[in-house]
Amino acid sequence: MKLHRAIRFLLFVAAAIQCLAPLTASAQDSANDGQIKAAIAKLSDNTDKKGFVKFDVLYKNPRRSAELLVASLKPIPRGQYLTGNHPQVVWNIRALRSITGLNFRAKTKHDLAEDEAHFLDENDKGEVLFFGTWMSRDRVWVAPMDAQFAIINKWRNWLKNGGKTFVPVNDRNFDHWYF
Repeated sequence: MKLHRAIRFLLFVAAAIQCLAPLTASAQDSANDGQIKAAIAKLSDNTDKKGFVKFDVLYKNPRRSAELLVASLKPIPRGQYLTGNHPQVVWNIRALRSITGLNFRAKTKHDLAEDEAHFLDENDKGEVLFFGTWMSRDRVWVAPMDAQFAIINKWRNWLKNGGKTFVPVNDRNFDHWYF
């Protein structure tokens, strides 16, 4: 009788350990705020097709990464930015696109030059993207301030209204979110 209890107890303990092992492993894989903030700060540093491994830290804790990325969004001067000089906010939105699969547009009251309208992908409603990239030159156009503010607000509203429960995409195919 005592042997039976001891065996059942040992089987129970073994089963409990097996159930808890994946939880502790996933907790160890999750990135903390310090790691996420450090990764965000370095997104634009010497990043090329092989450099997107920096996104892996963000993928380990995508919900918290999205929160910190959205909090970091700030408007910047409208204009063109050359290869190697893409602004941090552009990289932060790229990371958000990669994590969430989302991208937002907003209207602008400003007149756009033909190339600016093309690369910001102005649609029939007069809505543009926060930024657009000339693929072959890796040159970025950034939208006028009014559109930037509106897009940042759309990211904030998304986070407030559903961002805490979104299903992460963690898209590693940079063609889907870089441009």
